This record gives sequence, C-alpha cells and structure tokens, in this order.
Amino acid sequence: MTEQPQFTITELTAATIDEGNRMRLQSWLDTYVNDEAGVTREWVEARNADQMSDEKRARRLERLGNPKSAGWVALNQYGKVIGMATPHVDNEGRQHVGSLYTDKNWHGKGIGGALMQKIIDWSDPEKPIELGVVTYNERAKAFYRKWGFKEVPGSETLFDDMIPEVMMIRKGDKQ
Repeated sequence: MTEQPQFTITELTAATIDEGNRMRLQSWLDTYVNDEAGVTREWVEARNADQMSDEKRARRLERLGNPKSAGWVALNQYGKVIGMATPHVDNEGRQHVGSLYTDKNWHGKGIGGALMQKIIDWSDPEKPIELGVVTYNERAKAFYRKWGFKEVPGSETLFDDMIPEVMMIRKGDKQ
C-alpha cells in the first residue's frame, strides 16, 4: 500500500508570499515555454525577474489585507510551498480565479482541487467565476472543465502581448 502525499492548505501570509511567488514563477518556466507559440525561456525568465521586483512584491503584500482578494498556499509535510491560489474580485464585481499553480512534482495529487475548492467556497455563489488559461495548456483546461468551467468562444487574447489565452467561466452554484 502506497502512502498518500501529505499537504495542508493555509492562508497566504507575508511569511509564505515570497516562497509562493517563487513556486508560481517556476511553474511559468515549467508550463509556458512553447516554441510554436514563440514563448521563449528567455522571455519567461525576463518576465519572472520583473515579477520579483520590490514594487511587485509590495503590491502582493497589499492585497493580503484587501477583502476583494484572498490567497492560500499548499504546504508539504516539511512546510515547503507546493501550491498557491490567489482569487480576487475586480472593480466591476467580477470574480476571478486569479492564479492557481501547483509544483509540477505534485501534479495529480489533489492540491489543485483543494485550492480550487477554497476559491469556490470564498466566491459569491450567485456570480460566475472567470479565468484566463493558456490555449496550449491542455492539462489546465481539462482541470478547469472538471470544475465546471467552459471556454468562452471568441475570447482568445494575448496575455502580456505574448501568451495566447482563452477565457473560461464557471457559473456560480446558486445561478
């Protein structure tokens, strides 16, 4: 009998935000580099470097206390961040998944599902939840479909003028 991997979900805090961000940025390198789409490792690394700036870190810390945003991290049994989710509500009242990333070594172990459940529980069940997903990230699209998200036809855009993405929406549980 194999032992199930152990992890816990806890609120994102100032103490875990930097490690969570590093895990998220590593996920970008693991997932988004794509020769066909012209998304190079160099481009992702340059974008990641910008994401590590003091200004971007200060903005992430400010969101910790904002009632229109939330955040959770998944920690392994040793306290290392192995997943992170940061949903938010925009100025028009639309709910967004924001970001949901899992360390690639922990894919398929229930972390993404546990984080998605936190997002759904936090969200207003009378409103839909939106997200943008990279068009060539079939694993993520399949995951979101399992949670009731549907692709919005004709919604393709370029994230950061580089990465092709499509919008997906999940109806609220009370809609």
